[in-house]
Amino acid sequence: MTLRSFTPEVDGPQRLEELLARFSACGATPGGGVTRLCASPEDGAARDIFGDEVRAAGGNLRVDAVGNQFGLFSLADQADAPLVLMGSHLDSQSLAGRLDGTYGVAAALCVGAGLMRARRAGRRFTADFCVVNWTNEEGARFRPSLLGSGTYLGRHAVAEALSCRDESGTTLSEALDAIGYRGGDAPPPRPACYLEVHVEQGTVLEETGRTIGIVTRNWGATKIEAAFLGVQAHTGPGRMEVRRDALLAAAYAIAEIRALADAWPGLLYTAVGRVAVTPNSANVVPARVELSVELRSADDTVLAEAGRRADRLLDAAAARAGTGLTILARNERPIRAMPEAVCDLVAVCAEARGLGALRMDTVAGHDALSFLGICPTGLVFVPSIGGIAHNEAEATDPADLAAGLALMREAADRLCRSGGDPVRAARPEHAG
Repeated sequence: MTLRSFTPEVDGPQRLEELLARFSACGATPGGGVTRLCASPEDGAARDIFGDEVRAAGGNLRVDAVGNQFGLFSLADQADAPLVLMGSHLDSQSLAGRLDGTYGVAAALCVGAGLMRARRAGRRFTADFCVVNWTNEEGARFRPSLLGSGTYLGRHAVAEALSCRDESGTTLSEALDAIGYRGGDAPPPRPACYLEVHVEQGTVLEETGRTIGIVTRNWGATKIEAAFLGVQAHTGPGRMEVRRDALLAAAYAIAEIRALADAWPGLLYTAVGRVAVTPNSANVVPARVELSVELRSADDTVLAEAGRRADRLLDAAAARAGTGLTILARNERPIRAMPEAVCDLVAVCAEARGLGALRMDTVAGHDALSFLGICPTGLVFVPSIGGIAHNEAEATDPADLAAGLALMREAADRLCRSGGDPVRAARPEHAG
């Protein structure tokens, strides 16, 4: 039996759609999307499904200290076999789409189940397989984003990750405890190769008529958490000339951050996606306003200069409104190339499956980026209809979802028969 002989109702598009439907029921919204914030009850329900699927397919479930879920599938005969890791995340933004992250998890679950069936049928493997659901990829409830994968790889201390607080003051530790997913299992060792499939969240594939995006590079990002510090006052009798309005400072900053993108059309994307106002009352001049500022570019020089200008803009906004300014956090994600060997493997798999592929950038961040410099890493895209993302209307043609699954099956089979080595996996003897 080979991966090409899987029965569609067991291993293919129908099974994928069934899984997506089950996950989508966790936090379903009236608009057809999901709200499944990290470590919420809805996230807990999706995590339960993940665990059930791993166990039903013959895998071993582990949950580490920050809630990352790992479904381990023993394929090789040796106890210390290399590991091939695939997956994504189940947490979402508020009023988000049903595919972002979830597609990658569901596809990896299908792949893991198929590999186990192939092994029972006599197929020989030299690497084990693992499916992962990363905690808090989105950063919608707890910041920073990519928190679970970053902690797994040592970029954040466990205690630091667990102490992150949401807007209500709840820590990640408390939230995971509440849903029963602050685990105590040792995470699996670092993989020989990590590969993730995701919806594009852009229009490049749709515009070029390609089915598979082979990500070769990520855009850099600068993320700034800033707080304007004013003086709380009554909005009625408080004299205008003496007010120190933190929200006014924030308004100046938001407009200037948007205008900053116009200095480099098409080369710089900017946003202020989060505003937290204290005390947030109709009759009170705000005393404190926090902003989450993002700058993204594919050019290091542009990103560095934009970061310097953003700092000056924030200072100027505070001075203009007569408030203080505190930078709470600053996070830099550099522009980096994806390993060529994994890109080449994906290209070989796309050709083997008859899928049109395009090498391209990713503007958005994904857990795969956490692995750069750690192990051979790949990121695969399938088209997004209209490029709609972080929106209930997010959608991908089912045929494209099925194509991405087929490619990941091909890649996983090759990798698990070549000790997780993408160079060996790309060779003709590992086909089919």
